[in-house]
Amino acid sequence: MKKLIKNDFPFLLLIFIGFILIRSLHFVDFLNWSQDQAECGMAALDIWRNKKLTLIGPQISASFEGRLLFQGPITYYLFLIFLLAGNWDPVKASYFFMLFASFLIFPLFYGVKKLTNKKVAYIIVLIYSFIPYYINYTRFLWNSTLQLTFSILFIYFFSFYQKSKNLKYFFISSFFLGLLLQFHYQFILVILIFFIYFLFFKKISIKEWFIFILGIILGFSPLIIFELKHQFYNTKTAILFIKNWSRVDKPGNFTIPHYYLTLSFLSLIFISNKFKNFINKIKWKFIIILGIILFFTSLFQNIKKPSQSYWAPAKDWKYSMEEKAYQIIKKQPIKKNFNVADLSYYNTKAAVIKYFLKRDNFLIKFDDYYQNRYLYVISKNNEYQNTLSYEVAFFKPRKLIKKWHLQNDFYLYLFERI
Repeated sequence: MKKLIKNDFPFLLLIFIGFILIRSLHFVDFLNWSQDQAECGMAALDIWRNKKLTLIGPQISASFEGRLLFQGPITYYLFLIFLLAGNWDPVKASYFFMLFASFLIFPLFYGVKKLTNKKVAYIIVLIYSFIPYYINYTRFLWNSTLQLTFSILFIYFFSFYQKSKNLKYFFISSFFLGLLLQFHYQFILVILIFFIYFLFFKKISIKEWFIFILGIILGFSPLIIFELKHQFYNTKTAILFIKNWSRVDKPGNFTIPHYYLTLSFLSLIFISNKFKNFINKIKWKFIIILGIILFFTSLFQNIKKPSQSYWAPAKDWKYSMEEKAYQIIKKQPIKKNFNVADLSYYNTKAAVIKYFLKRDNFLIKFDDYYQNRYLYVISKNNEYQNTLSYEVAFFKPRKLIKKWHLQNDFYLYLFERI
């Protein structure tokens, strides 16, 4: 068995193929391309078309008295890369991201192997490839999913530093810590842990402290520049949030799985490192059996076509519904003086449809629901009649011009203002 497992590449290649196979099953049906993805896509479109860089990225979910807290722009730039690769098609862009996540199996394996040992590396790779939690979050573009995948590159470079003590790799690792903080502010916990580790457990030299802090600053530099240019807007907003936390509008909560995506993965590697000697005593045949069990379990879980996309904003919601609605709108003779509302989930302003409209150069006033003569509405059958959403409720008096069935109980309606 030792001789069989001596050459890692064939086994990693098998896991790589399995990784892609599992996630390719019903890819479009599982795909999450909703409000956050559409808004990031529109921001990427603006960057590409206007050739103007931005220093800030998406806002966090919390707000207070009109104040917003912004994350780093790295999310927009990575969306731009994947969307360009996919010719601005969300499905292709998301699939390219999944392929990117699959290639990271190799640096993940060799990085963890350097930090721990070969058996731990295989177990971590198998968990990353075939555990449902990580399967679900490596199928679609998002700031949290990007943070997870790029944390693997941090692990890879940090393993080189741990092995060689070369300060070049220490700087690159520190840079990735700053970069990862741009995706989500939860990552500050990881950086604080490293500060405590270097301060009390593995004391580093003044030179290494300088490199460590410089790397983080450079990785996080777009937001630092933004702060300097805008009177520390983000910092003041964060302080305001903390002082008024009970009154801050917090749409999310700390039980949502994606909050722990990167933290759980890095914690898993840290815990495995602590038990590496014990894991090294496990026989290779048990690791191979574990891999086979995880693969076939995930295969059976994903082989059935889902009734809705992952993290669907409404029951029975799928990306294909948005795509079908847009194709209908695109073929209509109405090319201006219209708007779109989507009552299928919390973002009633139809961000996904507006991404398509922006991509295909429809010149409409996306945020104006008072002057438009026509209004398309995505809704469950006749539910639009009782909605309180102003985009539809204030579109009166009106008459129904046409109605199209999308899927399940969802329809697309076209109204004209009388």
